[in-house]
Amino acid sequence: MAEADILLEADIEFCNMLKMFFVKNYQNLFNDIQKSIDTGEIEAAYRLVHSLKSNSAQIGKTNLQKAAADVEALLKNGQNNVTEPLLKNLKMELNAVLNELSSLLNEEQ
Repeated sequence: MAEADILLEADIEFCNMLKMFFVKNYQNLFNDIQKSIDTGEIEAAYRLVHSLKSNSAQIGKTNLQKAAADVEALLKNGQNNVTEPLLKNLKMELNAVLNELSSLLNEEQ
């Protein structure tokens, strides 16, 4: 096997590992974000959304990244200016990614 093929295979395995990590760790994330907002823990909500934005970018899920960035921008400086439509969009995009990637988790088991 050529060195380029080995590197490509390693990259694919690494990407799949990132995606499995995402699915395992973000199953309840929207609920955690919503709870933080509902209880006034805006900084906690901001950190959760920021992590979601970054990790969705790492796995190439740009719609989710944008939805998270939209919410993140409205949680800056400890202020909650998030609208219900933006939260619904974030939930929809997150669920779509989790559903898409859940097959990776099933393959691992």
